[in-house]
Amino acid sequence: MTPNWSMTPTRTRPVGALGLPILIALLLGLPLVVHNQYFLHVMIVIGINVIMATSMWLLGITGLISFGQAGFMFIGAMTTALLTKRAGWPFWFALPLSAIVPGLVSAPVGRLSLRVKGVYFFLVTLAFGQVVAGVFAYFEVPFGGWYGIRDIPAPQPQALFGALNKTGFYYLILALVLLTCWIIHRISRSWFGMVLWSIREGDLLASSVGVDVPGYKLIAFIVSAFFAGVAGSFYAAYFGYISPLVFTFEYSVNVLVYIVVGGFASLAGPIVGATVLTLVPELFRVTGKYQMMAFGLIMVASMLLMPQGIVGAWQRMTTARVTASRGRT
Repeated sequence: MTPNWSMTPTRTRPVGALGLPILIALLLGLPLVVHNQYFLHVMIVIGINVIMATSMWLLGITGLISFGQAGFMFIGAMTTALLTKRAGWPFWFALPLSAIVPGLVSAPVGRLSLRVKGVYFFLVTLAFGQVVAGVFAYFEVPFGGWYGIRDIPAPQPQALFGALNKTGFYYLILALVLLTCWIIHRISRSWFGMVLWSIREGDLLASSVGVDVPGYKLIAFIVSAFFAGVAGSFYAAYFGYISPLVFTFEYSVNVLVYIVVGGFASLAGPIVGATVLTLVPELFRVTGKYQMMAFGLIMVASMLLMPQGIVGAWQRMTTARVTASRGRT
């Protein structure tokens, strides 16, 4: 099913004006009442996927779908691995550089890929992701080859980021998710974001009124790669291991599915989609070999029954209830 990129952006807040601060407060207090380390691990993985989904969503505002997000994430993860394990840098210095490096790499890649449109753009970004994985796999020094890099140091101090205590990692990914979502939300609602929405509606029309369409698309491409690097940097520090077998084309497709299932019309869509589709496989883990079958059935059903995504369906139901209550009065 092809994602509907032509949806009109909405300013509806699914959680309400007071719901967002309450949600953030609940997330901040979660480790204080939930001491199950596996549950915190799942929440951390959700945070990584949310950052990736929101980064691709920003690029999707322009009507583009990139299958190279996993490649940029891999570059960010590799940068952190090389700086912390090989060069001995602290993670806190490696993190911003691991976001900047994919952003710099994305500039020439974006200039090349944005010269084509439609399926050709998909193919160029797909090829980029494969090239990144191939380069890192070919050179065992310093990239570790197909075996990757193990024993990547965790952030300091070790007392907060221990292997058996995931609370520090939870709060770190929560801070990165909140910062990422806030920045992307501000961008999407700024004049720059409105230009991106107009490009999605029709780049020829936008060009006719003087909009530098390639330039704006390139900036969105770079920002998207920047935040993918953030996710990759955290991934390397949290799991302590990276490999070309991790950052594959399938992961980029999964990120796109998060957006489609969650809904594209608002930033809440990729957040909800990444959360739900990360939780569903865990809930069905007890089914063993039928886990992925159950996941696929739920995903297909949601796309057929909710073509506007989960958030879009919720907003439609809310609007219908409000209209019905006004009609009764």
